Amino acid sequence: MIKTLLIDDENNAIKTLQSYIHKYTEDLSVVGIATSKKEAIALIANTKYFDLILLDVNLGDGTAFEVLEQIPSRNFHVIFTTAYDQYAIKAFKYSALDYLLKPIDPKEFMDAIARLNTKDVSSMKDQLELASSSEKPHGINKIVINSSNEMHFIAIDDIIRLESEKNYTDIYLTNGKRITSSKTLKYYEDLLPDHIFFRTHQKHLINISFIKKFLKEDGGYVLLTDHSKLAVSRRKKEGLLNKLSS
Repeated sequence: MIKTLLIDDENNAIKTLQSYIHKYTEDLSVVGIATSKKEAIALIANTKYFDLILLDVNLGDGTAFEVLEQIPSRNFHVIFTTAYDQYAIKAFKYSALDYLLKPIDPKEFMDAIARLNTKDVSSMKDQLELASSSEKPHGINKIVINSSNEMHFIAIDDIIRLESEKNYTDIYLTNGKRITSSKTLKYYEDLLPDHIFFRTHQKHLINISFIKKFLKEDGGYVLLTDHSKLAVSRRKKEGLLNKLSS
């Protein structure tokens, strides 16, 4: 059995995780629950054997990162749970197995748990190397986009491109929809994994998997699968071509 700790300051979130464990897993056993940073530190210190923590980022009296900093040697896996996407990069620097955005999708929960028993799980050595790396992690698979009156939970594989519009960003998706975010394009450039997204121009950040053609005319353009034709700045051209040929 995978002995599991649940740490979240919201009782409803704890109940949801318990329900998911009961419904969707056969090999998880909850051996402890904490609802604050103080309780979490004590629980971890006093629980002799456990394999996994489902850990909320914001704990009322502190953060998940402050909890983990109290544990010098970590021989367990961590799946972060939170309603906010801005902690994702930091979470993977703490060797996160996964990062689930609330409300947690059952399929994503099951995928994260399944990863415990597959070769997708890095060795502890690999995880520690990732934790000390300054590079953006490759593991983020979803972000939250706040528009004027809605919160959208978007898989990064569904983002074709992002376009700067003054201090806003238009995000174009595979389903044909466009979402306008109050965040700048630079914010998304820093957030999104750079092995997938490339800044081709001051106005454009694109998912390179959706590039259909590179057009040499007038300095350079990319033609994407959504039929958009976007300029590539002269100083970005070489970097883009190197990325596409690697």
